[in-house]
Amino acid sequence: TNMKIEGKKEVREMALDIIAYEGIDKLTMSHLAESLRISKATLYHYYKSKEEILEDIYISGHQALMHKGFKLSLDGSSEKILLSATGPWLDLFTSEDTAAYLRMIFSLHLTDERAAEEYRSLSLMLYSQAEVIIGAITKGGLKEEKLYASLFSSLLITSLERILEEEAVDLESDIRAFASILEK
Repeated sequence: TNMKIEGKKEVREMALDIIAYEGIDKLTMSHLAESLRISKATLYHYYKSKEEILEDIYISGHQALMHKGFKLSLDGSSEKILLSATGPWLDLFTSEDTAAYLRMIFSLHLTDERAAEEYRSLSLMLYSQAEVIIGAITKGGLKEEKLYASLFSSLLITSLERILEEEAVDLESDIRAFASILEK
């Protein structure tokens, strides 16, 4: 049952979904062709190998993440600043065009160097923002600023990872609790 597919983008998106929701070991050319309801010969017309598909996934996924840039608002109470900074990260992790890619990164970062590199970049971006946020909230008056930045970024990355795994997370309550600790 051959089905007409639109092109590389459709193949790449199906491959990404297989990796993100079934695991990297389930991504084979046979399974991918079957999932797309096309022949393997048609699939090989678009991509010569699984590695070529993965390379394309990394390139397009990284570009999608970089397109989602956002600004920090450092006005208001600790709680308001932390909640407004968390919003764009939450959007990034739940957006239709980035969630599957992030899910893949989180599932492969311990076994795949490219995924590990992307994971480190995301973690570093999050930590850097956390440092700026904590510095703005405490106005540099807290010795343990780096510790609090590390705790906040860890809270956020752990919560976002749980969201990717479709676990229940009350991020707003966690952020409010963290804000109350900073105000003490």
